[in-house]
Amino acid sequence: MKKLKIYISYSHIDKELARKFYDYLTNIEFDVIWDENTIITGDDFNKKLMNALSNSDVYLPIISDNFERSIFTKKELLAAIGYNSSRDFPRIFPYIVYGAAIPTDLSALLCFMGTENVDKDLSEIGNQLEKLIGTIFAEQNTANETIENINISLENYLKDVFTKLEKNEKSNRNLSYFSYGASVLFLILIIIFGIIRSNIYMSTELDLCSNIFISVHNIVILAVFAALSRLSFILGKSFMVESIRNGDRIHAISFGKFYIQAYGKQASRQEIREVLGEWNIDKGSSFHTQDAKEIDPNILGILELLKSNSTKQ
Repeated sequence: MKKLKIYISYSHIDKELARKFYDYLTNIEFDVIWDENTIITGDDFNKKLMNALSNSDVYLPIISDNFERSIFTKKELLAAIGYNSSRDFPRIFPYIVYGAAIPTDLSALLCFMGTENVDKDLSEIGNQLEKLIGTIFAEQNTANETIENINISLENYLKDVFTKLEKNEKSNRNLSYFSYGASVLFLILIIIFGIIRSNIYMSTELDLCSNIFISVHNIVILAVFAALSRLSFILGKSFMVESIRNGDRIHAISFGKFYIQAYGKQASRQEIREVLGEWNIDKGSSFHTQDAKEIDPNILGILELLKSNSTKQ
C-alpha cells in the first residue's frame, strides 16, 4: 500500500522534539519528510523543501513559540495553506506544543493540542493519521480523476477553438488578398476609363453644355471608382489585421496546450487560467474603427470646386 507522505515543519531550536516525531512516525511505516533527509550540501534548500512540501500528503507543523519566531517555518506554513486552499492538499495537521498559542493563520482549523506527555501525544497522532490514510488517498484519487477529466475536456475545447481560429485566419487572409486585388482592379479601371473617355472626348466636337455634362459625368464615375478602390484597400487591411490576430491567438493556444501537457497535473487552476488567458486577445475588431469619411468620394465638393472655377472664368 502507498505510504502517506508527512512533511514535518519545525524550528531548529525544537529539533530534539522534531526528531521524536520523525523516529516515531517512521517506525509506524509513514514516509516522513524533513530537512535532514531531503537536502544535501549544495542544494537550494528553499526550493527543495518547497517542492517536497508541495508533493506531500500531510503537512505537520510543530507549533511552538520558536516556530512563530522563525521566518522559514512561517513561510512553509503560508505555502501549505496556499496549496491546501487551491487544491485541497497537503492536509494540514497542526501540533500545538504544550503551552504554545494557536497561530492566527490556523485559527480556523482544528489543531492537535499537545500535552506534557509527548509520547502519549505521538501515539494519538499516529492513530489519527492512520485513520486519515484512506480518506486522503480517496480525496487525491478523486482530485486526480477530476483533473484528468478537466484536462480531457480542456484539450477538446482547445482543439475546437484551434480549428475555428485556423479557419478564420485562412478565411480572413483570403478575403484580404481578394480585397487588395479588387482595389488594384478599380485603379486599373480608372486608368482604362480615363484613356477611353479622353480618346472619345478628343475625337468629338461638343458644345459647352455637353462638355460640362460629360466632364461632370466622368468625374463622378472616376470618383466612384476611386472610392471603391479605397474601400477595397481598407477592407483588405482590416481582413489582414484580423487574420494576424487569429494567428497570434493560435500561437498563444499552442503554448497553452504545451504547458498543459507538460505541467497539467502540477499546475494550479490559477496558473492554467493565466497561461491560457493570453490567447483571448480582445482589442476590438479593426472593422469598428472604420469611418465612412475614409471612403467618401466627396463628389459634391468636387462639383462645388468646378462651379466656383467656372464662375471665376
